[in-house]
Amino acid sequence: MASKDVELGRAAAVVAEQVVGQLASTDRKLKSIGLGSLPDYAINGGILVSAVPREVLNAREVRASTTLAAIWRLWAKGKNVVAMHPDMASELATYKLGTLPGQLFRNLGRFPNPVVVFAEPPVVELSMGDGGPGRLLAILFCGRTGPDKLMCLTSDPQMDEVGVTVVCEPLAEDGSPLPPPPGSPVPEMEYAHLSIPLGRNSRFTVEDLAKRIARKAGFEEPTAAQRAIVLRALQVAVYLCSSKADIQAPGTKAEADAPARRGKSAKAGKQRRWSKPENFLRMGWRLGPRFKAAREQAREAAARRGGQGAGGGGGGGGWRQYPHQRGGHMKVVWYGPGRALSDSKLIEPYWVSEDLLTADGEAPEGIIRPAR
Repeated sequence: MASKDVELGRAAAVVAEQVVGQLASTDRKLKSIGLGSLPDYAINGGILVSAVPREVLNAREVRASTTLAAIWRLWAKGKNVVAMHPDMASELATYKLGTLPGQLFRNLGRFPNPVVVFAEPPVVELSMGDGGPGRLLAILFCGRTGPDKLMCLTSDPQMDEVGVTVVCEPLAEDGSPLPPPPGSPVPEMEYAHLSIPLGRNSRFTVEDLAKRIARKAGFEEPTAAQRAIVLRALQVAVYLCSSKADIQAPGTKAEADAPARRGKSAKAGKQRRWSKPENFLRMGWRLGPRFKAAREQAREAAARRGGQGAGGGGGGGGWRQYPHQRGGHMKVVWYGPGRALSDSKLIEPYWVSEDLLTADGEAPEGIIRPAR
């Protein structure tokens, strides 16, 4: 039987193939109707749209298709797939973000135009159309530059915006997969687009970007689903921008040092073949499980306390907080001449007064008082 890591890697590769396959299919469709050159103008939109018969593609479909085809063409130059471990995805979803500087996101050039896929896609509320449940499959990143906002690589020094596309697979109300539309072998996907400004003085919050999405759709205020999808995208983007992010290629020294795990399916000639994307990177494969274990330890300690309160004092030792785990967050760090360069740092969840816990994970008498 294959290890859990191998199964997660295969699942992430399947999601990557599904998403990239959709983008490639869109590009082929445009070429089949003579619009293969349009992706260069995807963001500008409207160019030659009137020349497309409405029964083939309407204006909205042309703009959407050219954007997706442009993303695929740029992604194909580097083919970077970043597979998110499910434990890391759960951890990042809890992290708070404050006001962010646009300059930070220039760090996305380390892995140009990555496609971040989720090994176990979380269920979210769809932010476009009529809403409803969906699976968050992937988050795509590209650059945009110039007055016409043409697409470019995220490593392009002339990039002045980052384009983000969140890809979700709609589900039925009961959570089951929807059947593919007529004539298509794969289910239909939903794409939510947002942009991150990179100006030297650009500062923004999740709410700011969510409002931009809402106003483009003709509404004053964003929905809860739009806020949630923007938050998810920025949590992933900020972590990708960190020079200390837990991102590794399979087969690196860190993995080589790990104990070998072989199962029945690892015998020669018995492996189930799977198509791993090129430049397949793993994000959170080391830290994700560690974070999960720490949270489980915190929950178990809280359960053992059985509802005891939030403060306590020791005899003569001063007032001490009860042992508990504080949540993590991501912090922007400035460095270099004039502190003009930025990096993001993940502040891991940490224990307060951990030294007060006994070997059984309980606080000694007199340190924690019952809640009143």
